[in-house]
Amino acid sequence: MAVLATALLLLLFSASLSVSAAPILAPNLTLCHTPLSLPDEEEVFSCCAPDFGQPAVDFNMTEAAMAAATGKIRVRRAAHNMSDADAARLARAYAAMRALPVGDPRSYDQQANIHCAYCSACYQMGGISTPLQVHGSWLFFAFHRWYIYFHERILAKLIDDDTFYLPFWNYDHPDGMTVPYSYVQSSELRDDNREPACLPPATVFTDFYYYNATLRTEFEQIQANLATIYRQFVAAPDTPYRFYGQPYRAGDGPQPGYGTAETQPHNSLHGWTGNQKNLLAKDMGALYAAARDPIFYIHHVNIDRLWEVWRGLGRDDIDDPDYLDSEFVFYDENAQLVKVTVRDSYDTLKLGYAYEWVENQWLDLNLSTLSNGSLANMSMEGVSVCALGEPILETCSLLVSRNLSSANGGQETLVFEGIEGNVTNPSMFSVYMNLPEAHIHTMPDCVEYVGRFSAMAQPVQAEVQGTSAMKTSARFGIGQNIKDLKMEGEEDVVITVVPNMNNPLLPVSISSVWIEYELLPSQLRRNGGASGTSNYVRASR
Repeated sequence: MAVLATALLLLLFSASLSVSAAPILAPNLTLCHTPLSLPDEEEVFSCCAPDFGQPAVDFNMTEAAMAAATGKIRVRRAAHNMSDADAARLARAYAAMRALPVGDPRSYDQQANIHCAYCSACYQMGGISTPLQVHGSWLFFAFHRWYIYFHERILAKLIDDDTFYLPFWNYDHPDGMTVPYSYVQSSELRDDNREPACLPPATVFTDFYYYNATLRTEFEQIQANLATIYRQFVAAPDTPYRFYGQPYRAGDGPQPGYGTAETQPHNSLHGWTGNQKNLLAKDMGALYAAARDPIFYIHHVNIDRLWEVWRGLGRDDIDDPDYLDSEFVFYDENAQLVKVTVRDSYDTLKLGYAYEWVENQWLDLNLSTLSNGSLANMSMEGVSVCALGEPILETCSLLVSRNLSSANGGQETLVFEGIEGNVTNPSMFSVYMNLPEAHIHTMPDCVEYVGRFSAMAQPVQAEVQGTSAMKTSARFGIGQNIKDLKMEGEEDVVITVVPNMNNPLLPVSISSVWIEYELLPSQLRRNGGASGTSNYVRASR
């Protein structure tokens, strides 16, 4: 009996390993369920895609690449530079999409429902019963690339125009830091649930946390926007997992950890655009409703473009097959269900599109210095110490050891583990280094700014999980902060957490904070490490 029990335990352990170390397979559309935990004020609705009983066909990358090579490459252009003719064509395409029967998977409502279903845990991972959530992990970029890819092709097909393109909302350039006028003037591109305060000539907040017209001047907000993009795409994500988000495999719980770009500018623009008087700031502020606003798509076209900019910096990329072989399904322009992989999303030219060149002013930004850098020059008098494991209700600081003997050539990473809150409301906190006097109004265009954690409200997921508890983590690259502050020889740093408690934001607790040294995939390969091998060397708790 003991031998049998041991064998059974080994079998179960082996099975759990095979599930936890496997790519996420495409969901079965028949197993989709309606949102179960919408706010009381919301009318219950289904965001499941139509199921015609047809098996999904595999995406043919060779065929797509050949078509792209022999045809015209779509050139996606900045929305604020669109010609009147292109703006009219865009409105005409959306009019055609809105005119489709509601049961057509290409119709506007069904296209909006794709985001609800994949992002509110209405689907299960293929082959198992674990809920699927594409936010808060390494799936974020690839999922949205495929989503936009098919959405654009459907629009082009509806107006029979192979040169049709979706523009990008160029909010990382001063000339594009307003809602594009075509998305205000055209009835096909407007949304009644946008925040009135965000309409032109209002300047976007890529570091949005709440509306306050007197918070910053226009110039200050532009500088804050540029600094935010610089931090999230250049300084902080010097390893792929910081940029993309944490690994998410078959059987894993949702949202293991956000990448830098998903928190800002992605979440920020969702929150800024959604109507602040609406429940969860919908449309754009709520995951289940965000894609009802046409501006959602050009927001994500820009996120997709920024991904290409980041890849052009020559950074290491993820080579884990569990990531590359993860799958999704979408209906294409012919209403055919198609199965795609992360692996096939990487070459935009083979997919038939490219981006027009625009100046990225944020790539080489000069930041201010607000502190003296060294701990010896820093006053800690009256500084509140963070109580780990307790809700953070006010600005507080921690002394964190760097333990330089553990560096091992890795990239210095500040880790916040055990971030816990409530998924029914958004949450947010900012992080600074050696600036204990930081507060909610401190500008991000300083070398002390490390980054920000933010999570959007997800009430639907609370019901699916059986709990409203959010459990996740955040990692910030601090190598550039250390260099800019001239602290290479310092053994300790002061980390300051600035929470945002403005309604409807709720506080979070943090169980532990430490510094570790993350090896790049290329370093692991040189050291003989296999793909998927742990790439962290912990310095301190």
